This record gives sequence, C-alpha cells and structure tokens, in this order.
Amino acid sequence: MPDTIAAVSTPPGNGAIGIVRLSGPEAASLARRVFRGGPKPWPSHKAIFGSLQDPRSGEALDQGLLLYMQGPHSYTGEDIVEFHCHGGSFLIRNLLQLLLELGARLAEPGEFTQRAFLNGRLDLTQAEAVADLIHGQSRKGLNLAAHQLEGHLSQPIRAVRHDLIGILAAIEACIDFPDEVDPPDQILIRTGLDAARTEIVRLLGTSDAGRIWQEGLKLAIVGEPNVGKSTLLNALLRYDRAIVSEIPGTTRDTVEDNYNLRGIPVRIIDTAGLRQTTDVIEAIGIERSQKAVTEADLVLVVAEAASGLSADITAQLAHWRDKDLVLVWNKVDQGQADNRDTPAGLVSARVSALTGEGLEALETMLFDLINKHHNLDQPIGINERHRLCLLRADEALERMAQTLAADLPLDFLAIDLKEAIVAFGEVIGESVSEEVINEIFHRFCVGK
Repeated sequence: MPDTIAAVSTPPGNGAIGIVRLSGPEAASLARRVFRGGPKPWPSHKAIFGSLQDPRSGEALDQGLLLYMQGPHSYTGEDIVEFHCHGGSFLIRNLLQLLLELGARLAEPGEFTQRAFLNGRLDLTQAEAVADLIHGQSRKGLNLAAHQLEGHLSQPIRAVRHDLIGILAAIEACIDFPDEVDPPDQILIRTGLDAARTEIVRLLGTSDAGRIWQEGLKLAIVGEPNVGKSTLLNALLRYDRAIVSEIPGTTRDTVEDNYNLRGIPVRIIDTAGLRQTTDVIEAIGIERSQKAVTEADLVLVVAEAASGLSADITAQLAHWRDKDLVLVWNKVDQGQADNRDTPAGLVSARVSALTGEGLEALETMLFDLINKHHNLDQPIGINERHRLCLLRADEALERMAQTLAADLPLDFLAIDLKEAIVAFGEVIGESVSEEVINEIFHRFCVGK
C-alpha cells in the first residue's frame, strides 16, 4: 500500500491563500485529526469550513476550508484532502510540518501527478501537459498544453497503436495456427502501415512548434566588440539586463533572458564580441558566442551603420550561411554610409538601439521571419521525447515495409511491428521505463 504524501501546493512566500495537500490511504484520517468542523462523514468534492488545530496540544492554528476528494474520483486516484488556509508562509510551513509529524511523508517533485499517471488517471502525454501548463511562457503554448491534457495527442497515438496491434494479432494467429488461419491480406497490411507512417509524419511536423512554444525560440545577438549588442538586448527587453560601456570586450560571457516577441516566446542571448584576442577569459567568451550561434534558431549580426562589415565578420557570415541571419545596422543616430550594402541573400534592418529608432520595424521583421520559417500554427506540438519515440516507430515500420516487399516470412514482420508498437506505447506511457518516468516527473514542482 502506498504511503500518504503531503506538500504545499501554492508558491513560496506570503499570499491571501495557501494550500496544503494530502494524498494517500491515510489522507482522510490525518485530516480528521487536524480539522474541526463540517458534517460527518465529510461529503466528497465539497468545500467545508472549519478550524485547524494541533491534536496533541489542542492549540489553534487557523480557520479555513477543507476539500475532501474521495478516490478513485480524484486527481491522483487516491483519497485527497486539501487545506485552504490563510497564506502566511510560516503558517503554511507549520501546518505541513504538523502533518509530517502525524505520519505523512513529504512528497517528491511531481509525485501527485506521478500517482495520477500510475493510477491511470492520466497518460504520460497528459502528465507532461500538466508540467507544460505550469511552465508555459505564452498563450499559444498554454493552448497547446491544454489540448494535450485533453488527449489531442494521445488519441491519435492510441488509434494508430490499436490498428497496428490488430495487424500483429492477425500475423501471430497465422504464425501460431498456420493450418487453421489464412495469411493476412498483404494489401490490408500495407494500408495499415501507410496510415501509421502518414500519422507519424503529421505528428513529427509539429515538433518545431512544440519546442518553440514550450521552450522558446533561440535568438543570438553577435558581432564585433562595441557595436551595441548589449544595448540592443536591453532595448528589446525594455530594461537594462546587460552591462553597457564604451570599453570593447565588456561582455565576457553570454547573457540570456526571456523575451516575448508579439506572443512568441524567445530565449534571447547576448554574446561576447567576436575578434582576435590573446586574453584567455575573453577567448572562452568568444568560444561560447560561436556555440550560441550554432544552437540558435535565428541570429542577429550587429554592425555599425557608419563603419560597415569588417573582414572578420564577412568571413564569419560565410560559415553561418546555413543559419537564419538578420544583419542589424546599428547606431544610425550617429550617421550611416549609404554605400554600405547588405551582402546578397541577407535581410537587414537599420536601428538605433540607444534611441529606439527602427526597433519596432526590426521586431516586425523578426516576427514575420519566424512565422515564415517555422510553422507555429499547430493544434498540438510534440516534445523531444515524443519525437524520438516516433522516429523509432517510423524506422521499425520502414524495416517492416522492406520485409514485406522482400516477401520474407511473417515472423520478420512481427518483430518490426512489435518494436513500432512499443515505441508508440512509450509516447503515452503504455510501455516505458521507470527511469524515463522519474525523469519526466522530476520536472515538476513539489506539490504537483
């Protein structure tokens, strides 16, 4: 029998209301020792007003509401009790400590949702959606997570997996009873195979949107020292995030922050100026700048409008030709040379990061470029774990198609088909290792 867990479910600090949650077989009995009030027995899923006290001393703690949710009709599938109290941080900690001293165990991060998954209240994609709702950075990201919580991802996965299991059953029946069962129709097998792979392609097509909406698009700001990279970062963020000075090489390391570009979550990265240097620390910063470019979805190459591009930056542009680049001519308030043409194939913007001139036009350009190069208007968005599982399923189905074309024995078809079914099952948690489960749920906060 699982033990009874307890945790604070509201954020740290003082607030109007604080919530302490219990889940497990002893949740109700522990709560009865602490809470006084309401009808007997407590009705499920109804708020009850009463007082809280230490049963050992009779000392009053607070007044508040109790919510009793009887399992299995609860979030975790177990008996759950929530105390809704005044939100003083000391009061809430004191109540939690009392429950622990009376026999509850402090919950691990995500343990309430993990129990919901293990008790069949949520599949693994829905559990991940709960974490995405908690950590969401954009309205669209929250919308995708809400759809996933409603089953919009697991439903097509279950449907494909169900069809493949049906094909496997027909194949194995023929293998086990060759004299009694006719071989399965190869046309039906190919049709099922093609349908499964079509669905995989559709789902894989949402991975880019899923990553950007949940994690943020990575945007790196690069250029030579003292061209205004940090000033541009501060201008885009609308506050002074990076130190700015006229001394070249002030930025020695990458500086990162979250930036909302008209609803699109962006992880913006200011980098150390690119130049030849004998300074060991600065060289490390420049190496990290190059890494930031490699990992970025979009790169802003900043140069002074009056000076143009140096030979070093021009050479770097050739190495970055596989990246989405925007050339930002900065410091237009200090003058600009009209003969400084943007290299062919590059889009450019002219701004003054110091005065804000051209900033809105730059943001419009970035917004349009992102929407042009990334299909963000998706009803769902798979994450990296889903993507890897689906790729494995597709590889297994590809081998199965080759086996079918070579007219090999049914046993070989069954091997590849089983692997595909397992991979689909891993997406929704039907077949997944304990290590993967623990990794997923440790993303959660304590109390959820």
